[in-house]
Amino acid sequence: MNIKAMIKENNRLREQMTPANKDYYEDIVVYFRDSGAARFPSEQLLLDLAHQLLEAQSQGKSATQLFGPDPEEYSSLKVKNMPKKKTTSGIRYYVMIPWIALTLFFFIETIIGFTAQSLGQSTDNITQISVLTLIIVAGGSILLVESVTKLLNSQTEEEQDNPYPSKPKLTLKGMGIYVVILLIVMFVGFTFSSALPSFSVEPWISLMITVIGALGWGLFFRNN
Repeated sequence: MNIKAMIKENNRLREQMTPANKDYYEDIVVYFRDSGAARFPSEQLLLDLAHQLLEAQSQGKSATQLFGPDPEEYSSLKVKNMPKKKTTSGIRYYVMIPWIALTLFFFIETIIGFTAQSLGQSTDNITQISVLTLIIVAGGSILLVESVTKLLNSQTEEEQDNPYPSKPKLTLKGMGIYVVILLIVMFVGFTFSSALPSFSVEPWISLMITVIGALGWGLFFRNN
């Protein structure tokens, strides 16, 4: 059973609980999902607890009798020894994003450069890369990922519980913020485009950078 199926089953079981038991159990659900515990074993344990509670309920027992008076205290004991989500955080996270973006950038440069060479066209303009371009690619990638992450995380708890959640929606405020940031980046780019140097990167060098970037991602980021 995958996570979506477990969430769907969890929702179905909750509807069979008494109001008091349901309130208690939902406090456990919220604690588990906000705890940072690995999602799959967390959802498995929540399902197991739901079945235990329904069985106790059929015998006339309440959630407080089964789990104790404080759902948060009970949840903290259960979550304590559970595996945590594997996340890339801190400095490593903000290095990984531009690393991948620049690797993709040089991969595209490699394809364009070799294609131009195979067609007998000059690569002088293609191989000229501005330092500003690299800065914009690196910084823009972080901005894009952060924007998408915040957008997805803006879903309500109800939408997260739904196995078929609705598509996240952009708000006018959010769109306005991103547009303003984009305009600032463009303004800085045009203002300082002549102040930063450019250099020539031949297609075979772009290929080497792409390979190094891909290997580096596999070694330093993929399994973290």
